[in-house]
Amino acid sequence: MIAIAAVVAALVTGGVAGAGGAALVLATAGSGGGQTVSTAAPVSGSTNPTQQISKVAAAISPSVVSIKVTTSSGGDEGSGMVVTPDGNIVTNNHVVAAAANGGGTLTVTLANGKTVPATIVGTDPTTDIAVVKATGVSGLTPVSFVNSSSLHVGDTVIAFGNPLGLEGSVTSGIVSALHRSVTLGSTQQGGGGQGGLGGGQGGQGGSGNGGQSTTETASVSNAIQTDAAINPGNSGGPLVNTSGQVVGITTAIATLGGGQSESGSIGVGFAIPAETIQSVANQLMNGKKPTHANLGVSVTDATSGGAQISQITSGSPAAKAGLQTGDVITKVGDTAITTSDDLGAAVRSHQPGDKVTLTITRGGKSSAVTITLGSATG
Repeated sequence: MIAIAAVVAALVTGGVAGAGGAALVLATAGSGGGQTVSTAAPVSGSTNPTQQISKVAAAISPSVVSIKVTTSSGGDEGSGMVVTPDGNIVTNNHVVAAAANGGGTLTVTLANGKTVPATIVGTDPTTDIAVVKATGVSGLTPVSFVNSSSLHVGDTVIAFGNPLGLEGSVTSGIVSALHRSVTLGSTQQGGGGQGGLGGGQGGQGGSGNGGQSTTETASVSNAIQTDAAINPGNSGGPLVNTSGQVVGITTAIATLGGGQSESGSIGVGFAIPAETIQSVANQLMNGKKPTHANLGVSVTDATSGGAQISQITSGSPAAKAGLQTGDVITKVGDTAITTSDDLGAAVRSHQPGDKVTLTITRGGKSSAVTITLGSATG
């Protein structure tokens, strides 16, 4: 887990300091005539790094939009990326949460400066992903995507978005780390943002602009850490490689705490990786409620580290595998589990039906258990 004082999500102006993910919205879409997105050719290379970044900026900027939410209690702004020519846009759930369920109005400002109304296609608070549809548009330029497994620590990445309301901003940096476990917090409805990361189970810190908090908590176990400057308003904007392919969506920044929860970039930002978004965005675009892998357990933080099982759902994958209350899960595959949030993020990084090996401690002895993950919505 990230040990900095706070990891604040919801990089939306008017909310808390925060930033989101995209994916190859491609052939995994379900049947029934739903839309998919095709990839595009990478941006041609250059031997001059600065020239290459400028080429990427020119190629990607037309696909980046500004998103504004207006509610009775205020408003939020964030970013998004075009994924189909007719106006489907991927962003973070926390960017548009205040407009969900009729709570506000939503507009999108395109790269050409035109502002159009938009509607929410679907949201998934669990992964902090949403798809919105710009009204009455056509011929937009979609982004292309690549699996984040192609990234290496030290690779150059470029972030696009609407920081502090400054539309069309571009920053660059490197991949500082991969596979970070980050808990983004619970969505604040009614004009707020998304909470920050506190310690331990249910430890959401941060703040919003008021409103009612839901019980949904977004987390990711393979977040991309970058030092590219991202600030409030960058949420939902693309993080791309030097070939102009989206590897993730900027969604959160670390802050130093001590009342500085609304400070800007300190060089520690996080993006949801492209592959996490692939399944979710396709399901949303096809009118489905996203499903996620699950174990069927309730857990708390173990005193000695790990996630201790406090309850097991009858007939769940955990029950079928013979797990017991009191067991402490310390690994999912090769991923170390030090808190209950780690466990949730690690499980969500898999697909329903995947077989994983859990390392558990029972009665002071460690053992490995193979389990087939189940499926659940939310």
